[in-house]
Amino acid sequence: MKPAALWASLIAVVAISAGLLALNLGRGNTPVLGLDLQGGVSVILAPTEAADSDDLIVIRDLIRDELESLGIAEPDVRVESSNIVVDLPGVRDQRQAVDAVDVAGIVTLRPVLRCVPTGTELPPGENGVDDVLPVLGEGQDCVVGAVGGTGEVFARGSASPTLEPQQGWGVSVDLRGEGEAIWNQLASQCFNRTGSCPSGQLAIVLDDVIQSAPVVNAPSFVGAVSITGNFTEDEARGLSRVLNRGAFPVDVEAQSVETVSPALGGDTLRAAIIAGLVGAAAIMTLMVVYYRRLSLLAISGLVVWASAMYSAAVFVSDRTNYALSLAGATGIIVAIGLAVDSYVVLFERLKDELRAGRSPRNAAPRAFDRSWRTIISANVMSLLASVILFVLSVGSVRGFALYLGLTTVTNLIVYAMFARPALVLLSGSRFLDRGRPVGTTSEAAGATT
Repeated sequence: MKPAALWASLIAVVAISAGLLALNLGRGNTPVLGLDLQGGVSVILAPTEAADSDDLIVIRDLIRDELESLGIAEPDVRVESSNIVVDLPGVRDQRQAVDAVDVAGIVTLRPVLRCVPTGTELPPGENGVDDVLPVLGEGQDCVVGAVGGTGEVFARGSASPTLEPQQGWGVSVDLRGEGEAIWNQLASQCFNRTGSCPSGQLAIVLDDVIQSAPVVNAPSFVGAVSITGNFTEDEARGLSRVLNRGAFPVDVEAQSVETVSPALGGDTLRAAIIAGLVGAAAIMTLMVVYYRRLSLLAISGLVVWASAMYSAAVFVSDRTNYALSLAGATGIIVAIGLAVDSYVVLFERLKDELRAGRSPRNAAPRAFDRSWRTIISANVMSLLASVILFVLSVGSVRGFALYLGLTTVTNLIVYAMFARPALVLLSGSRFLDRGRPVGTTSEAAGATT
């Protein structure tokens, strides 16, 4: 590679890393921190009736999906014994926390008997069924019949807003298994406007409030249902969330709400930073002792890597629901070891080349090329491990996997664009010709091959 290309690569990676760091610091952008680093609220939910482990897992997943859709950064939702624990980083208000996790409630399907203007008195138990008076729209109340099914007729997580050119915003949701037969039985009654559903409307009810009461326009449905009705985009998204949460097998309620002090989170953060700095200082000291002047290359590379990693952490935590928690910080610290190992492999290979009698100018590119395959293998293994952990795990473990993978990728980019050109350019100067620059005596330091 020509010197101009080497300089271009070196300047580009340094300029980009420094520029992004300066931009983020100038704007006050910092990574979003998790519950253990910034404090927040922890809520314990308990089922209101008997629930097995499968029911709790379903509820856990539905609550996590709902919280992430609301933009809460890295909610940690887990099953502990017969309870569900929800950790919400950054939330200070306990009432806000309870409202955020109050995504339970059983969705029921009930035929609409008739609607009347709001304020009209209706006798209880009209038509021989246990009626409620859920509010539908503005200015009217509707009398609904007995429950004909629950939200479990819908496939979990399948509801999503849709936009049709002629019909506007609507909601599409899949039917699952035996739920299709239950839905079609109700749909047939409403389509034919039988005595049990004279209005032709089928109400979707949550917490005694009608969320939607579409007119059924087909006697049966196969696989999926589309609900339209002049919705706005927000209304369609809200109904989608209702249908998705309607798959709760049992209802749950908050048993306790605890606030994690921001001061405690701050103490944890300071301890993590101090531990990281002490470890980095120890590593740098050993590098200086063992590799002499050449350690400046490793230190410079790690500074560039740290600058790039800070900007990457800001971007990821800002654009996703994965805040920087203590687990994520652990992933970054582990990756520091991988980054240092990359330079150790390079320097040891360079020492071998110098011992073989090659000049620094010829030894440097050969050392990089022969160490590159080893470094690639080690980092790819780390990246694969982080991907597998991220896919198979939940909660804080996913944060560890995410930041381990992110730092690994960043390390490879910086190493390729910074370490190689820097080493080759230094080898063309007298930097490696004087004394013992790599901690080893080379009698052939000035030889050529």
